[in-house]
Amino acid sequence: MQSEQPPPTPSVPEDAKVTRIPGVQLDVKVGKEVIIRIPGIEQSYRGKIVGLDPYDFIIAKVRLPSNVRQDISFGGEIVVKFVHHGTIYGFKAVVINTITSPTPLVFFEYPEIIEKLPLRRTSRENCAIDGVLHTTESEVECMVINVSETGCRISARAATRDRLSQTQVDDALIVAMDLGKFGELKVAVGVKNLSHEKGILTLGCMFLDITKAEMEMVRGYLEKRARLTG
Repeated sequence: MQSEQPPPTPSVPEDAKVTRIPGVQLDVKVGKEVIIRIPGIEQSYRGKIVGLDPYDFIIAKVRLPSNVRQDISFGGEIVVKFVHHGTIYGFKAVVINTITSPTPLVFFEYPEIIEKLPLRRTSRENCAIDGVLHTTESEVECMVINVSETGCRISARAATRDRLSQTQVDDALIVAMDLGKFGELKVAVGVKNLSHEKGILTLGCMFLDITKAEMEMVRGYLEKRARLTG
């Protein structure tokens, strides 16, 4: 398989340092939540690693539209990203096979090259943006209470028995937020820190997989806030 490099993550400054390491150093365990993107398709998909044979193949549970699943089966390519200890890891992988029964699974090869990118801390603008968190079971109303070019802080009500309350550091989620005239931003995030107090869950998140067009939406929103609030 010819080695190809994953594209740099555009949610960080352009001069941020990306480190490339051999795929054999991949450290991912069963249960790890990941974000999967198919080159040429804007939509991101949440998945979970459910099995692997070290240095040979990995299995992810992920629901994909039937046309997307057919396109990538038997030799298609996917981009896999996840967050671990404040660092984004990403790689391209060749799909071996996909199945839908008894559960939707994607089998893909171990990567030859992995990219890792520790995110820099950037100042965040306090805000109150209406949003929706997409979990594996439901959509949860939330509020984005600050935002920057690298991530955001999210607040949502979550009872003790709610699936959302089981969120852990390094989990991957998808959040949709209304940026007014700049449109709705729907983007994958990785949880860096969290707190749960009096039924309110607060999540400090980094952007995991954001396109250039989506980053322009964030920058436009931040520039407007800076211009109008001083």
